[in-house]
This record gives sequence, structure tokens and C-alpha cells, in this order.
Amino acid sequence: MALRLIAFIGGAFTLTLILAFIVAYIVGSAVIPWMAGGRVGVGSSSYASVVGPDMLNRTVRSFTLNSTLGVITIPIEGRVNVLTPQYVGCPDVCHWETAILVALFQYVYEGGLVDKVAFITISVDPWSENLDVARGYQMVKAGSWIERGVYWAWAYDKLDVMEEVWREYSIYVEKDNRTGLVNHFAGFLIVVDEKLKYLIVPTAEGWAKPASVASILYDIIRREVEGMRGGSGG
Repeated sequence: MALRLIAFIGGAFTLTLILAFIVAYIVGSAVIPWMAGGRVGVGSSSYASVVGPDMLNRTVRSFTLNSTLGVITIPIEGRVNVLTPQYVGCPDVCHWETAILVALFQYVYEGGLVDKVAFITISVDPWSENLDVARGYQMVKAGSWIERGVYWAWAYDKLDVMEEVWREYSIYVEKDNRTGLVNHFAGFLIVVDEKLKYLIVPTAEGWAKPASVASILYDIIRREVEGMRGGSGG
């Protein structure tokens, strides 16, 4: 079974489409409980649909990648990892993801969690992306937060390496050779202690209100940080 998950569909998103996107994400990596009459770990609001640990919570392997912060190994150990598939040349949805990230940077900074969270952009355009361009984009969009200590790495490597990353995290990516644009999963993945725990897909209203989606993400991050502190006895 395969569902073509594109970055953006014109018009209003319905809950059915959002759920279809979620199914498209997890197809091939998990049994779909709702198809078997089982429990579905999906929550939704006006701003985003969230798949949580009841449905995901699967171990992911680590990758050593080039990035705008040098060579890094993802997921970053000891932090809540927020992964976002993006590319600089994207005409629309990637920049909406960035708007949500920038709002989230502020929440994380003001909440005193800068050293507890790692934001990782997973490049979906290894055909034409380069780290200098990505670094410039980051500084234009969020330079003030990066200078205050927010950890935002843009990970980019050879095509075969990135294909492995996409497969591991079930990130849909397909280049349109006619236009040069890249269709890809748009949303956010949260990884904690090498486990993929959350998938967050904004609704049409959510894309239009980045701070509202950022608030949902921040609540998840805060709970996970508290769990990490509790687990370490702190």
C-alpha cells in the first residue's frame, strides 16, 4: 500500500486528509490499528494532529551527518530532538515549518530549555542543497535565537546517506524532475532517547497560526524534558 504524500494541497485540509497523511507516514513501518478496529493513538485540534507514543515509540538508529554545525550524530544524545524535513528552495511549506520553528525557539528560550532541545532540519534536497546556503537561510530566519544558544542544525549529506535517513524515519521524499521541486512529508517528528515518539502534522489553520502549533510542540517538549529529568533522578 502506498499513499503519495505531497508537501501541500491547495484548499482546506480536512481531518480525513490529515489522518491520510499520518497513515502515509507510518505505512510500511507499523500496523495500522484503525484498519483492524484497534486503538489509534491520534489526537487532533484546530491546529494540528498528533500521533503519540501509543502508536509510535519505535527505536530509530543513529546517523552521523554533515550539518551547518559540523559533523553531528542524530538523534542528539541527552536532548529532545525535533526533526523537520525541509529544503531552502522550497516554494511554500518549508518556510511555514520555519515560522513554526521560530515561534518554538522563543518558547524554548523563555522556558529555559535551550540546552535540553535539539532542532534538526533533515534536508530533502541533497541533489542541489548546500550547507552554505542553508546556513545563510538559518541566520536570516532565526539568527537572533541561534546567537542565544538555540541548537538548530541543518543536516545534509550525500544522496545515498540521506535516503537511508529518510527510510529510517519514514520521511516521504520524491523529486519532480520536470520542475526540480521536491514533494515531501511536511510536519515535525520528536525523538527522545533514540525513540521516535511523536508525529505532528499542522492543519490548514495551524499553518496559518505558527505560534499555535509551536505551543502544541512546546507542551510535548516540556513534558518530555520533565520525564528525562525524572528518569535521571534530577
